[in-house]
Amino acid sequence: MLKKKVYILDYEMISPIAVGVEQLAESIRSNYSAEKQIERIATEGCVFRKAAEVTEDLTKYYENESKGLKKAFSGDRKLELMAACYGKAASRLEELIGMLNPSKTGVIVGVGADVTPFELFEDDLREYINQGYNPLFELYSEINDNGMRVNVISNPYDIYALYLANKFKAGAFQKSVLTACVSSTQAIALGYDAIAKGDAELVIVGGTDSLINLLAIISFGKLGVIPESKNEISCKPFDVNRNGALAGECAGFAILASEDFVAKNNMSPIAELLGYGNTLDAYKITAPDPNGYSMTKAIKDAMDNSNLTADMLDYINAHGTGTKHNDQLELSCYESALGEIAKTIPISSTKDRHGHAIAAAGIQELCVVLESMKHNLIPGNRNLINSCDLSFNLLTKNTTKKIEYALTSNFAFGGINTVLAVKNLRK
Repeated sequence: MLKKKVYILDYEMISPIAVGVEQLAESIRSNYSAEKQIERIATEGCVFRKAAEVTEDLTKYYENESKGLKKAFSGDRKLELMAACYGKAASRLEELIGMLNPSKTGVIVGVGADVTPFELFEDDLREYINQGYNPLFELYSEINDNGMRVNVISNPYDIYALYLANKFKAGAFQKSVLTACVSSTQAIALGYDAIAKGDAELVIVGGTDSLINLLAIISFGKLGVIPESKNEISCKPFDVNRNGALAGECAGFAILASEDFVAKNNMSPIAELLGYGNTLDAYKITAPDPNGYSMTKAIKDAMDNSNLTADMLDYINAHGTGTKHNDQLELSCYESALGEIAKTIPISSTKDRHGHAIAAAGIQELCVVLESMKHNLIPGNRNLINSCDLSFNLLTKNTTKKIEYALTSNFAFGGINTVLAVKNLRK
């Protein structure tokens, strides 16, 4: 039995380096990095003061939303980023949304774990809740009015999936994934499964997260994941002198569709999601297994499930956090999974440009891969000066090259590893 194909029809992203994917290629070409001192929150007295922020005023992208939702956006940065992301793409999505069958359309969103969702229910919003402005139940009400089947668990983390479900009239399911740095990568993988199994004909997949709050900055800093803000450049993936990640934020989504949906509506997909690998090593909550067995298996599974061989790969978008624990181990896992040919494949991490968006890392980097495919552009490792392993093809400069097949990888706290394989369908 032939495996069912899963296509990518469209994608959008709000990132520190591109408010909308149409800005992304030029941002990469110009080697722009959003790394700078944090503006949105006060960091006086804190040694961790740098990050990659979305500095543009996003209110214009959701100006038509209700009073209650706007209040929610002001209290939850992740929800604001997702609302702006949808708003940025809304006009071009109108025709597609008109084609959708609510009972065959689902949403899966990766979200980050922090305190902000619960602020929706704090005292400063009691007045709004009492007046019927609770944004979570506002969304429940709107979706129910549209006659759709919704998630009945009243969890604040549902609000992100419910927000997109309301926009896309997606009634098949609304799911949330909270697995640290692979949250949105797993959301994409689960969307693939839902279509391959026939649970939906179209799934909106993605994620939203922001580390630009003091709890996250200080917590990750104390873990040694974020360096103190002493140097001009703090994030150096794959460099001998790497010493930590760059805190970031992002929201994004991609639209996955079945073969039948594409054929029925005479559509031309931009890419095919070939398959994925997903593993768990459970070695330690804040560090990967130093043997890399589980990371290696995720890479091998992504290749095997996609019927790819190593010589077919044109690019690997690496997790590449710039931390001591991740980067060298990640390279060794590519070699273990792909063999010696892994050392010839162009490899880069773009986290030195847009930062690490944790739960939204996967969707952000999938968007980077899709735009790289569109423009025949492979991003270099912007801040790489002294390679931690000279035997690998760790690009130091942007390269012009046709990308037909690519991997994008994310490895998370708790030893959760997810790798996606993508095929370019653009002519």
